[in-house]
Amino acid sequence: MAGWGVGACYAVDTVTFLASLYGLVRLPPLPPDEAAGRADLRAVVAGWRFIAGRPVLAGAFLTDLIATVLAMPIALFPVVNAERFGGSPQTLGLFLSAIAVGGITAGLASGAVTRAGRPGLVMLVAASVWGVALAAFGWASTAWLALGFLAVAGAADTISVISRGALVQLATPDAYRGRVSAVENIVGMAGPYLGNFRAGLVAGATTAGISAISGGLLCVLGIAVVAMTVPALRRPEMSAKPLS
Repeated sequence: MAGWGVGACYAVDTVTFLASLYGLVRLPPLPPDEAAGRADLRAVVAGWRFIAGRPVLAGAFLTDLIATVLAMPIALFPVVNAERFGGSPQTLGLFLSAIAVGGITAGLASGAVTRAGRPGLVMLVAASVWGVALAAFGWASTAWLALGFLAVAGAADTISVISRGALVQLATPDAYRGRVSAVENIVGMAGPYLGNFRAGLVAGATTAGISAISGGLLCVLGIAVVAMTVPALRRPEMSAKPLS
């Protein structure tokens, strides 16, 4: 945006969306299973009841909420950039890109992540690294150090998302897969917005650095509580049978 203007940004965005739409059009038909039940309010309630009765699923979604609601840092970037690094738009652009760069890099190892024998444990460790890296970002006093911590956070986030997705699919039978995936999508969409809201509130009451550091540390503490109270997440065996 600083170098080429807003128009170039929208042009790149349009091209990438067209590529996504092409991929969608090329998907084969996926007709519903003849045994699929009718989608109504009772089906939605049954889906929530199913998740509540499977600690491994509830723990996975709670882990995602803790990581995003307590530690999402994006709303802090303009303030941190203005206070510590002169408010340069180029630096702000690097902040906004660093998490994605780390995530794309980690995504190259997605096959190894999904083949891990304990996806729940991988998810917990990665979510904890996300929190530690963002707390370190709040402390960093040089731009390149801050960018490095953000890249680490992005890589940890991608590994956490991939392992959580694998865990959820393995722990969900076909009859509930659509409803569980819908809940996963809601959690994934709502968490970051709530997290940025929290970050802004805390930064307004204190400073952007304190908001980032406290959010990251609270995230690690929350993940530790989940790890201790939901032992199913640490088990090596994951299947669509009932888990406790």
